[in-house]
Amino acid sequence: MSKLKLKRPSLGTILGLTALVVAVVGNANAAPTHVVVRRGDIAPGAVTAKAIASGAVTSNKLRKGAVTARKLGKGAVTVAAIGADAVTAAAIAPGSVYGGALGETTVHSAPMADLDQVAANPEWTSSNSQPVGCAPGEKLLSGGFGFTNPGNREATFLQMLPSPSANGVLGLMATNSGGTAAGEIVALCLK
Repeated sequence: MSKLKLKRPSLGTILGLTALVVAVVGNANAAPTHVVVRRGDIAPGAVTAKAIASGAVTSNKLRKGAVTARKLGKGAVTVAAIGADAVTAAAIAPGSVYGGALGETTVHSAPMADLDQVAANPEWTSSNSQPVGCAPGEKLLSGGFGFTNPGNREATFLQMLPSPSANGVLGLMATNSGGTAAGEIVALCLK
């Protein structure tokens, strides 16, 4: 039997094999890895607005209920930050606005009586402070006052104040019309 004679590899073969080994080992070391970052892994204050890429945090990346009004800082949401046309009735989820109805309002009113007894004398008389409130489940938006009868036109509206206890407003008028004037206090409420 004849012996097989092995030739010594050439320099090109050695360099080629070396390059192949380096390439295979290099690719094995470059295999993708996933890094999981948990709550305790990040130092407080390490992630700031400057550190987050623009557009990196979107609504579909946030857990449901993660952002609430109580968690937002004062002035965090401004028209300049979200754009003047960003919030429209169609863009608001049902139930996300107080009572679930954007723009649905109710009007509640109460009459105010003229308590003046003598018309056109030097003494003006104020009415009783008249409250008017929103219905249960409603929220006060605004208040108003109007004369339903100005009497002899010696009548004035004195004040309208918010009334937290009545979830509404308190109104007061004064007249010098001998009981002929009448007014009305109004609460505009969000249903």
